[in-house]
Amino acid sequence: MRKDGEATQSQSSPQLQHQTSVVVRPETEADLLKVEKPDERVVSEIVGCLKMRGSMLAMGACERVKKIARAYPVETAGSAIMEQLIAILLDSAGSALAGGVLQALSLMALNPEGRQRVCLAGAAAPVIRFIRAADLSGPNLDRAVTLLMNLAADATNRRTLREEGGVEALVEVLRVAPLGEPLLEHALGALHNLALLDLKAKQRAVDAGILGPLVRCVNAKGLPESDMCSVRSRMILTELLKLPDVEEKLAAVAAEMGVKL
Repeated sequence: MRKDGEATQSQSSPQLQHQTSVVVRPETEADLLKVEKPDERVVSEIVGCLKMRGSMLAMGACERVKKIARAYPVETAGSAIMEQLIAILLDSAGSALAGGVLQALSLMALNPEGRQRVCLAGAAAPVIRFIRAADLSGPNLDRAVTLLMNLAADATNRRTLREEGGVEALVEVLRVAPLGEPLLEHALGALHNLALLDLKAKQRAVDAGILGPLVRCVNAKGLPESDMCSVRSRMILTELLKLPDVEEKLAAVAAEMGVKL
């Protein structure tokens, strides 16, 4: 079972088999009726509570945002709530409150227009900075990577994420993330989204040293061939091999690691 705001591999058609995409959980009419709409009163209440960063009111407001974002992602992403969510990430992306913010933003980013608005609001830069500075034992790293994966499903967002250093940040995650763990799977999914149709992103990934981590994934012992880390690693390698000289670089990396591809 996947967590709220988490992207999945689409299996809907042959054309999508080589794309990492987001899948939105369908909302029933009954679900929508239970969720308050982000009207002026609700937005004002939530903004006021979010400003009280260290209080339980702020945590409660963040939970409200997550519920509203699931039903009204575009409206939430276009409201004054976004300014406070981004401010929380800028203050401390590793805090418990920021963890809720990352989940809320990921829910908004499941919607095509929602993910554009999240990126336009300025979420990319603080999230990428947090990923580059975080360690595996710290909180919120997987939530931040999942948000990047969802944001990278949009072509315009991909350019922003690339220029903010998203490719390099994700390659750093690949170096240290444990095999078979959701963090590694999500980092691979985000990189696949970023690099699939972007030659500059592909080259930046190679320059950042992605080949070694990919070789580690595809040659991991004890993992089934259907493991998503292995599958996504092979898909990314297939794309990177379209670049000049990558085949030779890959052979050199594999030889240095003592493995055969």
